[in-house]
Amino acid sequence: MGSPVILASVASCIVVLVTHFALAMVPRLLPSISFLAMLPIAAVVLVATHTVAGCGRGLLRVKASAPAMVFGHILFLWGVHIAVIRYEEISTLLDASLNIECILLLIGLYKIVSCDPGVVAVDSTCSEVLDEVDSSQLGPHYKGSPCFSRIRHCSSCKRNVMGYDHHCPAFGNCIGQKNHYLFMTLVFGFIITEATYTMCSTQYMTLLLGTQRLSLETNQFKDLVISTMLFSLLQVVWQVLFLTWHMYCICCNIKTEEWINWTKYSEFQILAQPLPGSLIKMSLN
Repeated sequence: MGSPVILASVASCIVVLVTHFALAMVPRLLPSISFLAMLPIAAVVLVATHTVAGCGRGLLRVKASAPAMVFGHILFLWGVHIAVIRYEEISTLLDASLNIECILLLIGLYKIVSCDPGVVAVDSTCSEVLDEVDSSQLGPHYKGSPCFSRIRHCSSCKRNVMGYDHHCPAFGNCIGQKNHYLFMTLVFGFIITEATYTMCSTQYMTLLLGTQRLSLETNQFKDLVISTMLFSLLQVVWQVLFLTWHMYCICCNIKTEEWINWTKYSEFQILAQPLPGSLIKMSLN
């Protein structure tokens, strides 16, 4: 069992390195264009790299681990900061903040990958219809039913999860009642960490260009820092949209999986019934 895990981790590390090498080619081959113009190009390179890497893994029949790739990207950014950026005398507060954020993020990633999302041993099917709209009037026997506790079946993990929201490939785990708060905290943590990294790298580039110390070595470092900035900003953009979506779901009290597959859940198919004693008028032509 250990061999496939090790092989998947090695394949994930290779994908991470190839991804950042490909991104580093954007500022190297297109040094004259602006940073904002590099963003869409970097997005295309990022998608193309992952597509080619996926095809290559498919041909070689090697599976990669998405959680390992997430760990790898965070470690890569942190490594660039420690080995390159922090030596340019950037803000001590930003430096300390990024180091603390990376440590907390890695701890949170380990916890969400290994934690129990709320697995229960019950039948995942729920054929009951919520006839009583006010859940506070439901009896104790009904509150334990799959309908009330929103137990759903995860087709990826083949298990039933209480408060199931979705299966997160990036974390390799279901998001359910027991880890939903941690999931939201991690998404927010990713945004903060990558935004802090962008600020650190911006300070590095400002100091580097201001001193005009652009030797061959610093040029290579410059390309690496710019490419990781591009990666961080692209990550922040989609993660902000992702976080906004989940905040919307929380406000509407609906799970992601329920929103996508709402037609298969009977509790979302309640038909309005006329109140007793109400008068329904019909006009006949």
